Amino acid sequence: SGGGLRRSAKMSNMVATTAVLYGAVYPAAAYVLFRLVRFYLVERNDPWFWGDFGLGAPKSHRIIHFVLKCGALIIANIPNDARRVLIGALKKIPGLSDMSALDFDFENYDRIMEAPTVARGAKAIGMKRLSEWLYRPRHFSTIESEYTHPYCRPILYIPGIKIKPFYPARCAEFEWIARIEAATSAIRDEFLKVSETNPTAVGTYLVPEDMKTTVQGWRTFFLVNPQGKQMEENQKMVPKTWEILNSIPGFIPSNMTMFSVLSPGAEIASHAGLTNAAVRIHLPIIVPEPAKSVIRVGPKVRTWEQGKILAFNDAYDHQVWNFGTQTRVVLFFDVWHPDLTKEDLEVILKSWANIKDSMGKVADQYERMSKKMIEADECEKDDWLITEKPKST
Repeated sequence: SGGGLRRSAKMSNMVATTAVLYGAVYPAAAYVLFRLVRFYLVERNDPWFWGDFGLGAPKSHRIIHFVLKCGALIIANIPNDARRVLIGALKKIPGLSDMSALDFDFENYDRIMEAPTVARGAKAIGMKRLSEWLYRPRHFSTIESEYTHPYCRPILYIPGIKIKPFYPARCAEFEWIARIEAATSAIRDEFLKVSETNPTAVGTYLVPEDMKTTVQGWRTFFLVNPQGKQMEENQKMVPKTWEILNSIPGFIPSNMTMFSVLSPGAEIASHAGLTNAAVRIHLPIIVPEPAKSVIRVGPKVRTWEQGKILAFNDAYDHQVWNFGTQTRVVLFFDVWHPDLTKEDLEVILKSWANIKDSMGKVADQYERMSKKMIEADECEKDDWLITEKPKST
C-alpha cells in the first residue's frame, strides 16, 4: 500500500541519515574536537612568549599569547577574500585600527611555501601552510628534526633550513668574512665620527612591540629600522659602511641593520628574532673587554672579539650581557641562510618584499616615536660610550 511505501521510504532515509552521521559527521566532529583539545593542551602551556619574556613568560602572559594564537588560528583559516573583508571591517572599529597584526600579509607568507627547499621542509614536519606557525609554534618547534628546536621561536618560521645556534669562525658558507673583517677600522671610524658629531642619533632602543618600552643600557644607530624602513639620513652619515654592507652576497637590506651599543652592566633580555631564514652577523668594532661581553643563543654561549665576525641564528631564543666596565659596539646585519638556493630566493624575495611593505605604516610610526625619544634624550656621548677603564680611587 501507499502508507507502507511511505514508511519504508522514511525508514530508508533514517538509515541513510544515521549512516552519514556515524560514518562521516560524527567522526569528523570527533576529529575536530581532538585537534582543538590537542591545540589547547600544547599551545596553552607554551612557556615562550615573543612579546616580552622569551622562555621566561609568566602565567599571565602565557594566557595572552594563547589568546593571540586563537586569533591567528581563526584569521589564518579564513579564505583570502573573506579575510580581507573581515580585516577591513575590524580596522573600522575604534581601538583596532592601529593594531599592526591586522596588516600582516598572510598570503605572501604562505606563498613562500612555493620555494622547493621550503616545501620539502614543510612536508617533513607535517606543515600544510606556513601560517600554521602563527598559532602552533610550540607543536612545530618541539618536533625532532634538523629544521626545528624548542628554543627556535622566530616570528616568521620557514621550514627546510638546517638550524644551529652559532657558525664557526671563517666558516666556508660565508667566503666574504675575511674581507669584511679587514674593513673593521674603517667602519669603526665612521661610527666614532657619528658619535662625535651627532651623538643623540645613537638612541636608546625602543621595543617595537609597544613602542613605549625602552631597554636601558642598549643604544642603537639604525641604518634599517626593525620593520625594514631605510633610514637614509643615517646611511648617509656612514657611507662606507653602507657600501660595504651592500657588497656582501646575500645581505638583506630590508632587515634590521644597525650599530648596537651595549653599556657596562646592561642586559638584553631573552628574545628571538624575525626569521630562521636569515643568519645574524655581528662585526664587533669596539670590544675592550672580550671575556665580559657575553651572548647566549639557544643552549650555547659565546663572547665577542674585536674585528672577528660572530655569525649565529637569532631565531633561537637569545640573551646578551655586558659584565664589563666599558662599552661594547657591534655592526649588526642579516644575510640569507646558506641552505636557500637561487630558485628558493626567487620565490622568497618577492614575498618578503610584500611582507615588509605591509609593515610600512608601523615602520613610519616606529620612526616617529624613535625621533621623539631621541629629541628628549639628554645623555651626552661620554655617558654611554665608555672606552676606558674607570680610574681607581
